[in-house]
Amino acid sequence: MQFFGAILIQSDLSLEELNEYYSDYRKTQWDYIVEEQNTQSIDVIEHGYDSFNAEVASQGYYIVYSWGKGLPPFEYFDLRGN
Repeated sequence: MQFFGAILIQSDLSLEELNEYYSDYRKTQWDYIVEEQNTQSIDVIEHGYDSFNAEVASQGYYIVYSWGKGLPPFEYFDLRGN
C-alpha cells in the first residue's frame, strides 16, 4: 500500500535552506521533498484532489511531503480489493 504525507509550513528560511535541513532526514529520493506552496491546493498529487485547510496568503509557505510503500506487512495491502 502506497502512502502520501504532507505538511504545510511557514518559514523565513529560503527553499535552499529548508532543503538542506530536511536532507539530513532523507532515506530515499521520495522523502521530505520541499517545494514552495502558493495556494491551498496540493498539486503534487497526481490522482485526485486535496488541499490544506490553512489559507496560504503570503510568501514563505512550503509543502514538505513524502511518498512511500509503507512498512511490511502493510506495503503489500491493496485496499481497493484488487
